[in-house]
Formats: sequence, structure tokens, C-alpha cells
Amino acid sequence: MNKLKVSLKNCYGINCLEEEFDFLNNNSFAIYAPNGVMKTSFAKTFQAISIGKQPEEQLFKNVPFCEILSDGIAIDKNEIIVIKSIESKINSENSVTTLLVDDTSKADYDAIFTNILKKKEALLNKLQKFSGEKKVDVESKILIDFKETDFFVYLSKIDFDNLNVEFSDIKYKEIFEPDVISFIKNPDVKKNITEYTKKYNDLLDNSKYFKKGLFNPSKADNVLKSLSKENFFKANHKIKLSGDEDEILDETTLSKKLEEERKEILENKELAKLESEIKKVSIVRFREILENSDNIIPELEDLNAFKKKLWYSYFSEEKDLIKDLIETYLQGKERLEEIENLAESQRTSWEEIIGKFKSRFHVPFNVSIKNKSSVMLGKSAPNISFSFTNPDTEEQTEMKKDEIEGIDFLSQGEKRAMYLLNVMFNIEARKKENKKTLFIIDDIADSFDYKNKYAIIQYLKDLSNEPLFYQIILTHNFDFFRTIQSRIFGEKYQRDYSLIATVFSNKISLQSAGHKDFTNPFGNWKKELNTPLILVATISFVRNLIEFREGNKSDNYSTLTSLLHIKDNTNDITVSDIKSIYNETLKDINLDSYSGDKKVIELINDSAESISTLVDDEKLNLENKIVLSIGIRLKSEKYMFSKLTITDPIKGNQTAKLFELYKKQYENDISEIDNLKLFDEVNLMTPENIHVNSFMYEPILDLSEHHLKKLYKKVKALEGETVEL
Repeated sequence: MNKLKVSLKNCYGINCLEEEFDFLNNNSFAIYAPNGVMKTSFAKTFQAISIGKQPEEQLFKNVPFCEILSDGIAIDKNEIIVIKSIESKINSENSVTTLLVDDTSKADYDAIFTNILKKKEALLNKLQKFSGEKKVDVESKILIDFKETDFFVYLSKIDFDNLNVEFSDIKYKEIFEPDVISFIKNPDVKKNITEYTKKYNDLLDNSKYFKKGLFNPSKADNVLKSLSKENFFKANHKIKLSGDEDEILDETTLSKKLEEERKEILENKELAKLESEIKKVSIVRFREILENSDNIIPELEDLNAFKKKLWYSYFSEEKDLIKDLIETYLQGKERLEEIENLAESQRTSWEEIIGKFKSRFHVPFNVSIKNKSSVMLGKSAPNISFSFTNPDTEEQTEMKKDEIEGIDFLSQGEKRAMYLLNVMFNIEARKKENKKTLFIIDDIADSFDYKNKYAIIQYLKDLSNEPLFYQIILTHNFDFFRTIQSRIFGEKYQRDYSLIATVFSNKISLQSAGHKDFTNPFGNWKKELNTPLILVATISFVRNLIEFREGNKSDNYSTLTSLLHIKDNTNDITVSDIKSIYNETLKDINLDSYSGDKKVIELINDSAESISTLVDDEKLNLENKIVLSIGIRLKSEKYMFSKLTITDPIKGNQTAKLFELYKKQYENDISEIDNLKLFDEVNLMTPENIHVNSFMYEPILDLSEHHLKKLYKKVKALEGETVEL
């Protein structure tokens, strides 16, 4: 796969996305997608395609469009694997089976077993035709009837020189139908069935109208019913029976003639009683069997023995096929057992995965499999066992996978680790089978601790080195995204293979995120401090550095705090006042482009105002979001201070405490209801954005710049109502 072209419209939450992923130089992409932009919808779209369905637009029911081309051709659904952050259950049985034995032994085993299975299927097909039973039931019925447990072992014991072959034309199912068995076991039937069968067959032999095997009383009854139902005689039709001169003009005459033929049976009360009970189709068919095979009557005394005689009859007919099957089985048995024993003892891909998992991931359990040879045979599903050790007593408790899934005692991280083990089974099985695969990986590291998170990244790096594997890694965790960049792509491919999802005019675009402006903006900001927007954006960052170095009691810290909250000196701080702070903190910087007496509050207001008038493009714009947040907070605090009478300074969490005072004073003032809602929104949206630091600015990236602009304009509109402090 060199190029993957994705065109989506109205696919779950994606309104429009057009993108081409070029895997020519690197087989992995990473996409950072803020919450609500595209991540889950992208994964759901590929999940739908992988199971042969079309994506949907579930909210408004708009018509979806989805075209995913691999090198110009619609992608094969079997090449897509979607790995979510967690699934409650995942079926890894086939993958585990594939990994249980080495390739050479597996190939030998499959060849031998396939040949045996092919001949066994041929025999079962024949026995199915003789017995009338479903093919899937034939083997089990034979084992039950002969009280055996192994099909091959039983067949090898058959004495073909002494088999009874007289019943091969009788179907097992037609005799051992529940209705027939119930009929046979009826005491009246057992007592009279011999005489009934003799009289019945005499009737057929001597009748003018009935012919054994061709036209019997049951069929005559069916004809009579059909003629009556179809109004044959009412339409003035007539019939003539063989041996009669006269024509029959009505159904009454026909009925009497047929009953006359059965007089000997009908006049005998016991036999008539049997005749009346033979109504169900299955029992009628049993009577037809008795027409041609009255020699089975003695066999009905011992039904279990009769079952065996029927099977013996079928076996006799197919003795060559059975002998060939047993010979093939015995020839391959030794090698099969050798491979099964090998599967129990050798270290295989399965053990390697377990070893890799245990060495990389910190989990509270060990993993083993209890029935390797049985699984490889195809006799049973893998019995994967998880063992937990009591740290106090060293006592071990074992649980099956299904038992663990049904009990809620593992943490989310541990559940995800268990899920990841199943994912690894499936991935390694596809690797072993050389299957080209596109993995869509949806926040697989979510809820993992850092140790396990880095283990996942290392595993994803391993996958990136597989020539037939391609992956698109989706995440809303920016720290995880940056680590993927450095660990998997390195400097060479960061720009082209790490992308950031943004929205503009309802269309999603994927921007290159390789530039350090995205992943490490602070180094670039240091070079751009002569730009007012950048200078303002760095205020909170520099304050964090001062707090780390000097604590929050220093004069430098207090000065910068006065630019993030309304203080007595907020309007008086100049560029000269912060120049020395910046030089002392950042070293080797230049703020000479600014007039020394320029008020910093003016830079803040001008920068925020400039951003608020820009056309929305929903790029990351970290500095824009920080500056807007600062502007929003300062204007909000200014308004609230103007409405309150406060003499004592507010210490710590000023905006929140100020809002509580404001709310307490105005919560019953109808004229301030809208403002109360507005400042509540300010309090919710801006704290994390202003207290930014170098390693945790994901909340700002997730926040919509469009929403911040709207909030800024609402707060700005209050300026006419403020009172100068």
C-alpha cells in the first residue's frame, strides 16, 4: 500500500474530510484530534467498512459518502483492523490457535489432518445418505449407539467379515423418529403389529386397486382427499379404477370401493385400532417400510440392537471407504501425536507474545494456556487462564478469561492491558500469516499509566517496522502524540507523518505537525518576543518558571500575576518593568522593539482585540487561545470589581473568589442573571488556559478558539457598564 485516499462526507460526526496518506517512505501516521473533531468518527467509519457496512450520519440522517482507496482501488475490508481504546470482549481464539506451534510442524499437522478429515467427510456423506440423519449428527449418534468415545478408535474395531447387511435400504431416521418410536412402544401395537403387517401385505398382494410399493391405502386416501378438495366430481368428472367396468361419478362411491378393499383390516377391532393410529406422516412412512421389509418386525423387540444392525448394514456397504480412512488415520496418528506433544513443550510465537507482554507491561496477573494440543487439533477453544498471586500469602488464584470479564475487580488500566494482550494475539497472527493490514488505532493508550503508555508506544514502533503493516494512530492526548512523534518518526519524518486535525467551515483538515511550533512552541516564542501577541502569551509561562525557581512570594512573580489578574498596579506595569524579569528568567532575549513606557495592559487588550476580529480557522494557535483567555479574565474581573465594594485584597484563585462574592451579592438581581451565567462560563473556561506550563497545555489545544472569541466579545460588551477603579 503506497497511498490511501480517504473521502468522507456525513460519516458519523465527520461532515467532510478529504485526505491522502502517503505511506511510501513511512508506514505510520499519527493524528492529534482534539475532542469532538474527528477521532471516534474516523475509527467508526473504518470499523463499518471492515465488517462490510456503510458508515452512517446518525444524528440528522444526512446521506453519507465514503470512498477509501488503496492505491486507486477500493480497500479490501479484510485488510482493515480497528483497535479501540478498549472492548469489553474480543475474540482471539483463531489468533491464539495460529500461534501455538511452529510453522513447519503446523504445516505437517494440517496436511495430515486435512487428508484424514477429507476422507472422514466422504464417509459421513455416505452414512448420511444411508441413515437419513443430518451429517453433523451422524458421528455422535454412532458413538452414542455403540457407547464409544472416539470415532476412529471405534471404526478400527469393526469386524467386516461378520456384518449384517440386510437392512442397508432402511433409513435410521425413519425408524427412530420420535413418533414412530412412540407408536412401536404402544402395547397394542407391539401385540398386533405382526398380524397387522401380514394382513396389510396380503391386502396389497390380493387387491384389485392397491399395488405394493406403488399405490397403497394411504396414497388412496390422499387421492380421495385431493379429489374432494378440488371439487373433481362436482365438475362432472369421472374416474375408472383398474379391474372395474363401471365408471365412478362421485366421491362416496369411490370411498366405499376403497374401504371394501380394506374390509379384513377394518372389521378386526385390534387391527382397525392400529390403522386409525397411523395418521402422522412419519408413521405412514413406517407402514410403507413394512410393506417391503416386514423382516424388521422381530427387530423391533430390541431397538438398541436394531440401531447397531442398521449401522452395520451401512458400514458393510462402505467398508472400502472405512478401511481406507482407518489406514490413513493410523499412518498419520504417530506424527500427529508427535506434533501435539511438541505443541505442549516448545516455546512458540504464543509464548513469545506472552513474554513480550509481561516484560513490557505492568499487570497483576500471569497468563497461560491449559489445552494447547487440543486447541491445535481444533477440538476445543483456547482455555486461557489468568493467575493472580496474593502478595501476603503467595497463594495463587486462577481464573478463565470469561470469568474475569464477568467480574468487576480490575482497574480500567488493567482491563485495557488485558484487552491489549488480545490485540497483540491478533496482530502477531496476521504477521505470521503475512496479511497486509491497515490498523486504525483509536486512543489505545487511554487510561494507562506512564510506564504502560511507553510500552504501548514501543509496541507501535515495532509495528512500524513491519513491511506489510500500516497504521494510522489517533489520539486526543497531546503528550502521547508528541511521544509518538519522537519515538516512532524521529526528526526525519515528523513533519510529513504527524498531523493535527482542525476544523474550518465544517470541513476537517489535517495539518502537518512536524514543526516545533506545534509540539514545542516555547523555544520559538523566545525568538518572537518582539511580536506583542507572543510576548503576551508568554506571561503565564514565564510566571510558571519564576514560581518553580523562586516560589510565589517573589516580586517578579507578583508583577506578572498583576498582568493575569486585576490588581492595584495592573494598569501601571510597563514593558520596562517586565524587561528585567524576562532577561533574568529567559536569558539572551531582546525586547528593544517596544517603547519602555508602553503599558503591558495595552499590549494585552490590543492583542486580544486583534485576535477576536480574525476569521475563524480553528487551527491550533496556542498563543491566540492564551491571549484571549487572559483578555477575557481581565475584563471579567474589572467588571466584577466595579460592581463590588471590596477593601481587602483577594488571595489565591482570585477570579473564582471574586465570582463567588459577585454571585452572592447579585444572585437575586434579575438584571444580572445573564452576567452571572457569563462569568460562570469564564470561570469554567479560562483557568487552565492562563496557568499554562511547558508540559501540560493540552486543555488549551482542545478548547475551541471560536468559543473563546465569542466569550471575549460578550465580556467586552460589558465595558460600557464598568466604573473606573
